[in-house]
Amino acid sequence: MQHSTPRQKLTRRFAAIVAVLFLSTYHSGAMAERISASDEGKDSIAKFLLNFGRFIDWPETAFASPSADFKLCVLGENHLGNVLEQNLRNKKAGERAFAVTELNSAQVEDAKGCNILFISADEEARVTEITNALSGLPILTVGEVDGFSKSGGMIGLAPAPGGKIAISIQKTLIGSVNLQVREQLMRAIQ
Repeated sequence: MQHSTPRQKLTRRFAAIVAVLFLSTYHSGAMAERISASDEGKDSIAKFLLNFGRFIDWPETAFASPSADFKLCVLGENHLGNVLEQNLRNKKAGERAFAVTELNSAQVEDAKGCNILFISADEEARVTEITNALSGLPILTVGEVDGFSKSGGMIGLAPAPGGKIAISIQKTLIGSVNLQVREQLMRAIQ
């Protein structure tokens, strides 16, 4: 009998958690207009953002200091409410504590200090403008906007049949800003 190393066990456990998360339903009834319209959808998005922070690597230059927090920002109307804070409380991305910041629509310039920027569905008409303003910076852009990844966003989340969540990842775009998606994350979502 061959024993697994702690790293192999952790990788399998993560893959199982992510697989369940990605395949989980966010709404037991008909598809919602946006994922965050239901409590289950808000919780799913928060868990996605947590795992994106944990399983994508940022260059050290993306942080103000070695002890700086991992900054997750919401741009526009925060439909996630307190769910994001609750899911990230006492959690870390590597050795960095998560910090949640809400930015209003006019604060695109302030988003340059974020590690992950979740773009609200209310910003649908401005996605290209926002992603262009952040072009070349190591900021993971995530949104639940229809066609998000086609408008310059890195990870798009969309309602799928059966109350599931479809994920669209622009791995080349992510890599172009020196973010590295760990293999475990890619395996889990394929």
